[in-house]
Amino acid sequence: MARTSPDIEVKETYSDLSAAQQTAPVMLACDMAELIKQMIEQGKLEVKDGQIVPKGR
Repeated sequence: MARTSPDIEVKETYSDLSAAQQTAPVMLACDMAELIKQMIEQGKLEVKDGQIVPKGR
């Protein structure tokens, strides 16, 4: 099936945020990376053609 949704672009901005608020995205990224690694180990996700996808796709 062809992709029908537009590409997603993520931008980070840190104009007037305190130091504590600036570390939140970093903490989230670390947590998400760990979660993805665990899901790959559990067989729920796999790396296919350089992308992480649900197992069996």
